[in-house]
Amino acid sequence: MIKLALLDVPTVYALTGLSCLAGAAILIWLRADHRESGPAMTLFSAGILALGVGFLAFALRDDFTGWLTPLVGYAGFGVSSVLIWLGSRYLLGMQGGAALAGIALAAYLAMLFAIRQPSAPQGIARIVLNSLFVIGFMALAAFEAQRSPWMKLLRSVRMMRNLLVLFCVVVAVRMAAFLAQGIPVMADGTSGPGVLRSLFATLFGALPFAITVSVLSIVNSQLSARLGRMASTDDLTGLVSRRSLQESATRLLQRPAGEGCIALLMIDVDRFKPINDRYGHSVGDQVLRHAANVLRQVLRPDSLIVRYGGDEFCALVPVPGEAAAFVVAERLRATMESSPYRLDGQRIAITLSIGVSVHRQGKTLRQLLDEADRRAYRAKADGRNRVVAEDAPLAA
Repeated sequence: MIKLALLDVPTVYALTGLSCLAGAAILIWLRADHRESGPAMTLFSAGILALGVGFLAFALRDDFTGWLTPLVGYAGFGVSSVLIWLGSRYLLGMQGGAALAGIALAAYLAMLFAIRQPSAPQGIARIVLNSLFVIGFMALAAFEAQRSPWMKLLRSVRMMRNLLVLFCVVVAVRMAAFLAQGIPVMADGTSGPGVLRSLFATLFGALPFAITVSVLSIVNSQLSARLGRMASTDDLTGLVSRRSLQESATRLLQRPAGEGCIALLMIDVDRFKPINDRYGHSVGDQVLRHAANVLRQVLRPDSLIVRYGGDEFCALVPVPGEAAAFVVAERLRATMESSPYRLDGQRIAITLSIGVSVHRQGKTLRQLLDEADRRAYRAKADGRNRVVAEDAPLAA
């Protein structure tokens, strides 16, 4: 008959503690490469470090008698769960909660100290107290991941949520095993070797480093997303940048024919150079931001509004029909004319020259842009502050 070989639990705890220290060091080392995620990485690093201290304390439990070593171990687990919760909030775009966490942690440590004596009943009480506290904060961390806007965007966030839920399940099942005496507690409050204890030690050994990996994956994915937004967004106005126009416009132009059509508006700010020359480039930038805000307010939310370059904008606007394209452009022109930029009591008038083209089957984006640009040029040549939606008739 083959006997099941039991794992050396103190050795597993020691290896887990050392791997936690390594994970904490990795997070701290890489923090400088991720400045925006630095606070979250610091909290996670401290949480993984506290977890490692807890595991190392339990690894040395057989070498040091008394109540101090298990107290350090349980304290490390409690501190870790609080720090991981706070880290998950910062990592996923939320802040605050430190005061609540501090109060809860202080109460937990006080109760832990009150049941520090090595006895079987107090040993069970420590296990239950620690398990409930850890489950509470790890579940909160999983909840932060679940309600985060990153949840649907990043697999790494879903992975972290699943790991945190798994951590809670393992802790809950372990607590139930102790209460049901599937893992017996001896008279001095310690638990002897056994199959279940070895199994839980092995599971605990895998989770901390897996959480470290998921945190790094989230941080890298967020950095990639931020770089993508920077590449597709104009820094000055926050509108879509010209370099991402082709990709964004292609999706919009592929709308089914039954949903109306797409109007392309080429928009020039009239006499922008004199504004720059008279008031300076800083005020010129503010004028462009003001113009961008008016475009956002007037045009439909599903429009694609682009900073095309300099004082030029373009917008792709869904409209019910070709006649509506001119109406939308005229409403935009009139709104801008009645919305001057205000500078220290002065009113800086802003007007627009707008060329309009409408997408028809077979037309490319380049053809639409050229057509609208040609009409915007004609609007300027005809006196500015006007909308042109058709080409001039050819001379007979």
